[in-house]
Amino acid sequence: MNRVILAFCFLLCISGLKAQQVAAYFVSMPEELLLQIEPNRRKDMIDFFQHGQKGGITNALGGNSEITAMSDKYMSVSLSDVSKMEICVLSKDTADIIAVVRTVCAPACDSRISFYDEQWQLLDTKDFLQLPVNADFFVAQEVSGRDEALGMVDMMLAEYRFSPDNDVLTVDCTIKDYLPDEIYKQIAPFLKKEALQYSWNGKRYELKN
Repeated sequence: MNRVILAFCFLLCISGLKAQQVAAYFVSMPEELLLQIEPNRRKDMIDFFQHGQKGGITNALGGNSEITAMSDKYMSVSLSDVSKMEICVLSKDTADIIAVVRTVCAPACDSRISFYDEQWQLLDTKDFLQLPVNADFFVAQEVSGRDEALGMVDMMLAEYRFSPDNDVLTVDCTIKDYLPDEIYKQIAPFLKKEALQYSWNGKRYELKN
């Protein structure tokens, strides 16, 4: 009986450590990467979330910041009314890779993704993901009128999102909220209907579709 109790307690401890993995990286993130929220306030945010307290904290810029979702390897943080951040802890060999997506919606959402090692040293993005280009969001080149439609897009805006449940990265085209309606209607028939999805293979993200 004692052995069963000890084993159960051990499993609880291991589970607690895993649940704190992304939280620990969030707290240790260098201040220059998250100026508006100092480390002690990040701890408060984690505590509020774990206890189901809504409202978040007032950040250094006077806005409101709040953790909106958190698991062992995933966290979503509302930084302000127009910006958010997602953190995903990826396993590579025996080390962690910390992937961070920052998104600003004004009003069209646009994201930037970065990768870091366990000490928050910036890594080369191209080692982990081939960033999508405009053509990736369009149907096959053989489709008549596709190239003309592609030529009408000077800037492609996209929103990146990590899955809370697995290592899938989704990239949505958001130019509908950026382009004038008359231009968007002309190119919409040539845009792919589904968002781009990337799967982590243990070393880098690979395009699934």
